[in-house]
Amino acid sequence: MKIVHIISGLGVGGAETLLLNLVSESRTAGGTHVVISLSGIDKMADRLRAAGAEVRFLGMRSGVPNPLLLIRLARWIVEARPDVVQTWMYHADIFGGVAVLLARLMFRLSRQRHRFVLVWGIHRTEVPTAKVGRVLNTLARMGAATSNRLPDSVICCANASFRTHVEYGYERTKMRVIHNGFDVRKFVPDATARTALLNELGLPPGSILIGIVGRSNPAKDYDNFLRAAAMLHQRVPECHFVMVGKDVDTNNKTLTRTMNELGLSGVCHLLGARNDLHRIMPAFDMLCLSSRTEGLPTVVGEAMACSVPCVVTDVGDTGQLVGDTGLVVPPRDPVSLSDALEQMATLSLEQRKTLGRLARERIVESFSITVCWQQYRDMYATLLRAKGVTR
Repeated sequence: MKIVHIISGLGVGGAETLLLNLVSESRTAGGTHVVISLSGIDKMADRLRAAGAEVRFLGMRSGVPNPLLLIRLARWIVEARPDVVQTWMYHADIFGGVAVLLARLMFRLSRQRHRFVLVWGIHRTEVPTAKVGRVLNTLARMGAATSNRLPDSVICCANASFRTHVEYGYERTKMRVIHNGFDVRKFVPDATARTALLNELGLPPGSILIGIVGRSNPAKDYDNFLRAAAMLHQRVPECHFVMVGKDVDTNNKTLTRTMNELGLSGVCHLLGARNDLHRIMPAFDMLCLSSRTEGLPTVVGEAMACSVPCVVTDVGDTGQLVGDTGLVVPPRDPVSLSDALEQMATLSLEQRKTLGRLARERIVESFSITVCWQQYRDMYATLLRAKGVTR
């Protein structure tokens, strides 16, 4: 099966990570992939190439789309002769959808009988309002208006995404939920990781390491996390807070000012962006997710795969992901978050290990990238059969 993926850019994020994992997982099943980035953002490009994908960059810039680039994108689709065009997120859904229309026209004009399917991808829970971003809001409205006739199917990464987008006007009969899958071979428990991170941070063995992973962005609600951490620090002073993500470093003046105001400067450790999360994650005694909004958060699944229990806010399908292996609290409620972190921190080591073991079992059984790819592959095959395609 040949799949052309169209994505806004190849930065480091949840959708991009899922794409990489799907490409890697499908190699043994004979899947071939062409990844087309609309922009020039290329941080994931080398990793995708190493996983076996061909990677191309269209070079679109923000603003009004260049029609010539849309024609080039359509020609690339025709050259690839795919079985499936899979788009990722609103920009790619709309621009890729238009390019698919052009590509199908090109096939007809050249009298080539080549049929393929178009599948959109939605990877956020809330539909973006104009306040969030006018361009995103416009693209979402265009998606809702054309979802009944342009794509063959629309994949949502979470049930919450499905509900909000159907309510917004997306065609219910086209929508399908496939939860993100996680790499359970890369993210594994590591008994040596905790000691290594304690040594790196210069902390005593009795410290309790609470990790949080995510870029500095209002959606991740670091203010919620820090206020919860300040309350917890008063009650369980051996807790240390390890913060990882883009712009989560000492150059972030807003973050460091809040830490200092809350008396956390000595117990918060800002590691910034890291490319070795699979080595850091197993060191945590627990992972915290303090977000205001998520679909199905990658970092939570990866932590669970490392046998790390999680304390999370009830956003998107996060609660469904965690199940009874961790604690779930309302978003934007630092008191509840602090209480849940304290509950987890005051468990015995064996109790936390038990929760961690159950967390990994849950990911392996229901949320692994193997399970995810099987669901994508089966859906593609069903759509192709419906078009009478047997190749």
